[in-house]
Amino acid sequence: MSGRLVTIVTLVVLLAACGSADRRPSAGETPGATGSGRGSPGVTAAPWTEAASPSPDPSAPPWAQTPVSEWGGSMTSTVVFAADDAWAVGGVDEGDTLITRWDGRAWREVAPPVRASEEVRFRLLAASSRDDLWVFADDTRAWRWTGAGWAPRGGLARTDGTARPGANGTAGTDGTDGTAGPGTNGPGTNGTDGTAGTNGTAGTNGTAGAGGLWLRTAAVAGPRDVWVAGTTRGDPARPFLGRWDGSAWSELPLPPGAEVNDLGAPSPRDAWAVGRTGGQSMIMHWAGERWDPVPAPPVPGARGTGLDRVLAVSPDEAWALGTAEVSDSERHQLLLRWDGSRWSTAGPLPEDTRLTALESDGRGGIWAGGESRGIGDGNEDDGERTILHFDGAVWTYGRTPGTQSGPVVNDLARSPDGDLMVAVGGNPDYDEDSEAWIWTRR
Repeated sequence: MSGRLVTIVTLVVLLAACGSADRRPSAGETPGATGSGRGSPGVTAAPWTEAASPSPDPSAPPWAQTPVSEWGGSMTSTVVFAADDAWAVGGVDEGDTLITRWDGRAWREVAPPVRASEEVRFRLLAASSRDDLWVFADDTRAWRWTGAGWAPRGGLARTDGTARPGANGTAGTDGTDGTAGPGTNGPGTNGTDGTAGTNGTAGTNGTAGAGGLWLRTAAVAGPRDVWVAGTTRGDPARPFLGRWDGSAWSELPLPPGAEVNDLGAPSPRDAWAVGRTGGQSMIMHWAGERWDPVPAPPVPGARGTGLDRVLAVSPDEAWALGTAEVSDSERHQLLLRWDGSRWSTAGPLPEDTRLTALESDGRGGIWAGGESRGIGDGNEDDGERTILHFDGAVWTYGRTPGTQSGPVVNDLARSPDGDLMVAVGGNPDYDEDSEAWIWTRR
């Protein structure tokens, strides 16, 4: 599938010993529980492969760039439904939120769920369809798009006594004012009251107290199947995994030492979680009742691996991106593929590009966004090899727009019919001079 606001989304480089995830029998919705999942997946090991040299694709359609902000901005998440319907979220002007929508001709700003003065940081967009679009704040609060505005869906509450989000104001009816939403107290700073709705609109959320949660990823499988994962703020940070069942949020226990770095959920009975646990790579699968551990393939020559991103396409296709540690000073990216029964390595990976985002090409291959290394000299060549295509055997690339040096793709999305692709990102090496941008290709 997870965004005033945001600086840079930095993918965590995981260094974990290679192997299968810990198994901990448990009933119900307990991650790491022993169970069949999709049966007993096998493991395919492959020797470490050298980096591939991508080839240019002169026939690839050009990308168009929409500059968003030149002052400390970075776009962080995007979803695409059709050639005339796409969304993007991010941070601009050193902290302001931007939610914007593509209508086939231009990107137009959409009012956020809460007022800018509340300083809510929107991090991610996720959807199961164009009628089921969600936006998430970095403290796990979520809102669902109604077609005319954002309907609050609460947020995962911490269970360790720290602050929780304030409750939502109720919607006004027939043009009357909505009632105020009472904030919920945290031990640091009290949540503030939501203000009264105006002319029938919903009251805004109370703000969260000090501390709280930090959202890392979210996935929407349906209106009653929404997943979030991240860590608590503070030291030490505690990983969490939460689920919305259509009426309330609940937190699910994780195996000891486990961290979820990304989620993918193409359907309510088919979801993936990747990360690490107890010094091991972690892959878990949800088939509708519980999270089952699935073995990750060993990587000969690597003393540890970890997974950063997952792209779940169908029951027979999923991809995972991570890092293999060969030595203290040598690390390589790792790409895995699920074929319906087992995970296997899917290398070699392209040279000179650190991959940061994945999207299906609809034909069994993938598009990958990343960060170019050693390509160009700070001018028009810097966009090359920032977005690549992998057909299962060969990597190719087309020319992407010239930006400030060091563009990084934070997210990549494609419409189901393939008529529109959107990439979003920024230039994190340039701090306050980072240029938030959106690239589109039709």
